[in-house]
Amino acid sequence: MKITLIGYMGCGKTSIGKILSKKLKFDFYDLDDLLVKNQHDSIYNLFKKIGENSFRKIEHLILKNFFKKKKRYILSVGGGTPCYYNNIYLLNKFSKTFYLKTNSYTLFKRLYFEKETRPLIAHLSKNELFQFILKHFSKRILFYEKSYRKIDITGKPKKDIVEEITQSLNQ
Repeated sequence: MKITLIGYMGCGKTSIGKILSKKLKFDFYDLDDLLVKNQHDSIYNLFKKIGENSFRKIEHLILKNFFKKKKRYILSVGGGTPCYYNNIYLLNKFSKTFYLKTNSYTLFKRLYFEKETRPLIAHLSKNELFQFILKHFSKRILFYEKSYRKIDITGKPKKDIVEEITQSLNQ
């Protein structure tokens, strides 16, 4: 079985993915980590050096290559991954996608306290961060909504989210 977690930055794809992988005894992969390893540079530096279009092209190629090699896994992808190069269709074709869904205010609260660890938003003021989330989140929802399943994560403990995903797989 192949499972991919999608959703906006800060929704918990990586942390939920790691817990889910232990529960199901599947290997866990984070597409951003695979990209960093492949390119020998950070996501932040890649965006700065080559721009978003080139970054998204490389991301797409790494994703396609990943699907050819891996048979059973939990994969977490970046918030923008499903939105470029028809990646959402690729993700849905080769895996069961789960959209970790929440509202922009919840994302804002989470990201505000972790923004120092996220180069894309580290420089933004509180107001700028909220505007940034509103703008980007509204553009991406359309892609996230095409997922196999939507899991509302608002106010739920991680173990409950993992349980909901697991139950959905058994249906």
